Amino acid sequence: MKKILNCFDYLKRYHSDILDVVSIMLELFIFKKENASVLTDMIAKSSKRKTIKEDFHSILQEIIGTQLYVPISNNVNVAKILKAVQTSSTELYDIEQFLHIISQKRTTNKLYYYSTPKEVNDLLALLLDPQDDDEVYNPCYGIGSIFLSLANLNPHIHLYGEELDERLSNIAKLIARFTQINTHTLYVNDILKQPIFKAGNILRQFNKVICNPPLYAHMGVEQLKNDERFSKIGILAKNYPELVFLTHALAHLKQRGVFIVRNQTLQKSFLEEKLRDKLVQERMIEAVIELPNNIFPHQACDFSILVLSHNNTEILHINANNPHFYIKDGKYNQLRNIGEIAMLFKEKKASRFSKITSIDAVKTHDLRASYYLAHTTTSTHELRLADMDITIFRGQRVYGGNNDAVITYYDVGIADFSPCGFSTHFTHKKTSGNIQKIHKYRLQPYDILLSLRSIVPKVTILGTAMQNHIAVANAGILILRLADKKKAIGLYCYFFSHEGFAHLKAIYEKSGEGMVYTNELLASTIPPRYIHEGRKRMQDIESLKHEFEALEQKLQQLKQV
Repeated sequence: MKKILNCFDYLKRYHSDILDVVSIMLELFIFKKENASVLTDMIAKSSKRKTIKEDFHSILQEIIGTQLYVPISNNVNVAKILKAVQTSSTELYDIEQFLHIISQKRTTNKLYYYSTPKEVNDLLALLLDPQDDDEVYNPCYGIGSIFLSLANLNPHIHLYGEELDERLSNIAKLIARFTQINTHTLYVNDILKQPIFKAGNILRQFNKVICNPPLYAHMGVEQLKNDERFSKIGILAKNYPELVFLTHALAHLKQRGVFIVRNQTLQKSFLEEKLRDKLVQERMIEAVIELPNNIFPHQACDFSILVLSHNNTEILHINANNPHFYIKDGKYNQLRNIGEIAMLFKEKKASRFSKITSIDAVKTHDLRASYYLAHTTTSTHELRLADMDITIFRGQRVYGGNNDAVITYYDVGIADFSPCGFSTHFTHKKTSGNIQKIHKYRLQPYDILLSLRSIVPKVTILGTAMQNHIAVANAGILILRLADKKKAIGLYCYFFSHEGFAHLKAIYEKSGEGMVYTNELLASTIPPRYIHEGRKRMQDIESLKHEFEALEQKLQQLKQV
């Protein structure tokens, strides 16, 4: 592997486009796989100090074909790279590892947009379970890294797909060729403008569908309102492209589909609730598998795998967002024990990580696995935060835009957090901002504020004096707003305790980047004594707070003497 990676780095010196380098490496792998004797002869010729560049270019172009061929720079030492490829293992597993390293581990290459971590691809393929002669469709195949995982399981399939970017498609076609999958029919096409797998008014259906949609895609959805694929679903939001791809893919689905979606799309506060209702009502959800945090480079969202098929009377939820299923790998987490996840899915088995729910008992406002497992495993002696009528949102920057007007308000940050008890004093006053946003995100009494990122969590609760001020939390703050002020006080007292602080700290550490995630907070359970004893505890905290402030004031006076 080291020689292959060195070869990749060497080619990068002479090619400004990283996608060209990926294509060239795949051309070399195909050259060795399909014409090993020619490669050997060429190396032997170079060792006799004879030029091989012209022969190499013409032979490689003939092997690859004019449409896909990317020429190597004339400044490259061809003999050097041929020797590196010849003396390296280039089996399917090696190429899979190579692509994983250059796209997922070496994030400076900026290839993580177009591929999926190897372990996730392997899990997707296991869940899809491709059988001989299955027609497998991918509506956005990127560079085709998933093809390697599919071929590892079963190359005797017929692969179909669409991709908007021609250069990514060319790389995917090289990968598909290397895998020796039975047949591959891969098109460059915009699925939103016109589905290509269509005869007249009938969309072609495929045995299996697999999809990890591009979240960075800018999608115009206005033209889709009257499209037969989308018209029955309801509102489509351009901010959630995975659901556009999911809806499109459903129109092509015959047996089973496996899709990666953000957890936000599985919860009640987002626009695509009609799609969730449709999937549940039509009994199409076979399983929801919640993935570990921080396994996709440069993605702050949390993700799940949605497995869809027909006529399901139950839904299997698997919560893989557990240290049993991931390990720390550099800055990110790496999925592990995927065979165990696949076995839980295959056997539809309940365990400490999985639960089977009757379709009639499913609540479409939240389809995440953590919701169902936390709900069933929570002791009657514990309260779950998600069941406490809570709203969680992030602070906002409400000034500095074209819509600023004259208004006086406080911009609240961590520096305003009282070390204990209610926070009542704020120092950062502003006199202009977006009035509409300020009132939308205005803080209220009994709001609990958390630092969004921190090595040591910081938390406070706002007192009743807040109603006399206009204040907005800045973007580094997470706001927890409970409808019941008694529960708000109890929750603050829990976070203030050693027990609650340790739990909160574990949530920050679990993200791998010192960040608190909403889904982890909502899954938290709280001993009810903090709610029942909250007022008394808060009185004690406030009493000590006044003593603390008085002592601090005396200390400051001593410093000035």
